[in-house]
Amino acid sequence: MERVEGGVLMGGRQKLRPGEHGSISATRQANGRWRARVRYCDLLGMERQTSGGGPTKKAAMDDCQDNVDELLSKTVVSTVTTVGELCWNWYNQIEAESTAFWSRPDAAERRGETPPRPQSLVHSKRAVKYVCAEEGGIGNLRLGEVTTLTLEQWLDGHKRISRSRAAEIRIALRGAFRSAVRLGILLTDPMAGVSPVRRHDPRPIALEADELRAIRRILRDEPTLKITRTTAANFDTLLVLLLGTALRVGEAVALRWSDLVLDGPAPTVSISGTQVELTGKGAFRQEAPKTEFSNRTVLLPPTVVEAMLKIRPDNAKPEGWVFPTRNKTAWNSGNADKIIDKLVEKSKGVLDPDRISFHKLRSTAATAIAEKHGDHVAAQVLGHKPRGTTQSNYIARRDIAPDVRAVLQTLVESSVPDAARTAPATAAVIPLAPRRAARGHLRIV
Repeated sequence: MERVEGGVLMGGRQKLRPGEHGSISATRQANGRWRARVRYCDLLGMERQTSGGGPTKKAAMDDCQDNVDELLSKTVVSTVTTVGELCWNWYNQIEAESTAFWSRPDAAERRGETPPRPQSLVHSKRAVKYVCAEEGGIGNLRLGEVTTLTLEQWLDGHKRISRSRAAEIRIALRGAFRSAVRLGILLTDPMAGVSPVRRHDPRPIALEADELRAIRRILRDEPTLKITRTTAANFDTLLVLLLGTALRVGEAVALRWSDLVLDGPAPTVSISGTQVELTGKGAFRQEAPKTEFSNRTVLLPPTVVEAMLKIRPDNAKPEGWVFPTRNKTAWNSGNADKIIDKLVEKSKGVLDPDRISFHKLRSTAATAIAEKHGDHVAAQVLGHKPRGTTQSNYIARRDIAPDVRAVLQTLVESSVPDAARTAPATAAVIPLAPRRAARGHLRIV
């Protein structure tokens, strides 16, 4: 029986650790081809053997190397030795999975665990860059040198600068070190004991009617905004749509005319995508909204329907953008943000820049809904994830979000800049669509 001394079998054969393989040897066969063989130790500690073949010795050894790499799942990670290499390896993997999954035409309909959406990768890549920064980064630390204390102290430095940044970095490091454990590079995850980052999120802001009227009045009357009348009219319609539906601005600028039903007793808008902007690719419509719960249909108040009909071309095509540029491309939400900034600047102190944004418009609509119908209904209209066992597992998802047209109609009317505004219109009410069971657990959105 062979004895083990110093990690080497006393028969000349080195004892392999899980995830390692020995030297590859090759022999020429009678038919002139080459056969290469190698021992390896799988991730459970069992020693096994695999082989490869080819017309030459090099080809056979390369084939054998490919086979053992695949068996040990370490083709990419065999050279990972530092935190930076680990993080970039993790990011490249999730980016490849995300691109492959979200390019599928049926991606939005698929349920269960899904790869990160493209817009989430922006945050992950930014976090990896912080980890690997030449100044103040930990990318050059060898994996064997990393401890929970090291990571905790380094993250504390980022918390003092920005808790949001620290939270992004922590998520990326958790993913990277979990992959290291899963692939057998590390036996334990040093990030498991690192304290969570508790963000100090600002309290939600609901804009007052005076602020909403000021925004629309400046947009209508200010001659120095340097935007065309068409742009001003479309932007005012965008504001009305956001207040009357509580959509995200990315969802609104990604709308096509086929997403709107403006005729009949129950006009609706269906949200099935959002605008995403990625480095090197620009802004484009992602055929899936921000989350799986963001797929929803919202009933439109009369004022919103009237505003949308005013800007709809007579020859509008179903695939045409609701908010197009001169080049027939979709508006960029970043450029729309610049118009908001101009409105604040032209207000000469009437509007507070810390209070005026597209997110605050959504918050204003959400507050109006919650005050009338409760948080639960507001979450469904906004497309938020359900909370609690009952909502997540027992309440079926509706095809159409709850009818909150009356309260949003009142909100939109309060934003009209003219002192004498029309009397509130009465929104037609239709029965909600019958419940349908979601796949797997029953969910509500």
